[in-house]
Amino acid sequence: GLVGDIPPSWWSAAQAHAAHLASPGPAPVPAPSTSEVVRTTIMPRMGWKLSGSETLKVPLAKLSVRMATSMQLDDVATRQADLHEDNERAAQGLPLRAVLRREDLPAAAAATLGAIRDTLARLWQKVRWERRHFETLWRLAIDAVPLPGNSHMPLARREPCGCGQHGHGGAAAEAHAAAAPRQHHFWDCAVAKAVVAQINAHNPGPAPISQAQLWLVQAPPGFQQCVWDVVVMAALATTEHGRVRLRGMTRAAAALEIQTAAAAAPEAAVAGAVEAEFDLDEIPPTQLTPPQPGVNPVELACARAVAGLLVAADAVRAARRAP
Repeated sequence: GLVGDIPPSWWSAAQAHAAHLASPGPAPVPAPSTSEVVRTTIMPRMGWKLSGSETLKVPLAKLSVRMATSMQLDDVATRQADLHEDNERAAQGLPLRAVLRREDLPAAAAATLGAIRDTLARLWQKVRWERRHFETLWRLAIDAVPLPGNSHMPLARREPCGCGQHGHGGAAAEAHAAAAPRQHHFWDCAVAKAVVAQINAHNPGPAPISQAQLWLVQAPPGFQQCVWDVVVMAALATTEHGRVRLRGMTRAAAALEIQTAAAAAPEAAVAGAVEAEFDLDEIPPTQLTPPQPGVNPVELACARAVAGLLVAADAVRAARRAP
């Protein structure tokens, strides 16, 4: 322990000084100089632990530029690998890393982890498509879609989904209480379900697609992998676009309600606006227009998401026919 690391000369000086204060006697032994303590005691204990080890470390005095660069890259790679594993576990319904270690998982389940990195590399190298179509999949793989409550925004205030099934309280909220934001927005939300239903309507396989097949780009029976690669990126991108549009419409509708209430009860309207804390700068102005009276914003967002998927499919078919 730390007490055991105190130099004997310090102990001797402290004990002699205490004895000298208690009764007259010889002068206390002088304490070692600060520079000597730093050189002999503090410096040897300073360093950096190596990734994946609690005992191995690089002493400060022996750290080189090459070693420091390698350690920084290792930390980034380790963090990315952890986020990839979290995504793979979420897609397959496996327990979180904090709940069950990888080595404690059944062998079959553990063997499925770690493949997403190679999948993303393959897509980046093989798929010739505008890079904007890759963004949502890339963000989803490391839980970096800007959703309050995700891995990168754990303390941010969670925002209720415009579909009414996430973050609104009541029985629906209790059913989704433990669900991470990405689980809802990219699988459980009405917008995501509409996109998945459109895929299943043209699914040549015997069973509906699974969350793992969508999130991890695993081609279902009846799909060629090259086709499924594009389907997944288009589906996730249009789901994210639909989520943002739905958020914009519901936020705008809520803001309109506050403005309408201001005429009848100004003080209550101000209190409601403060509590809502709308950040309208996050949404493009073109997406802040409320739907027409009588139009359900959830149904409209679902229809637009499905339309976006169909447009992407048409664009891919046209590109394949081009000489």
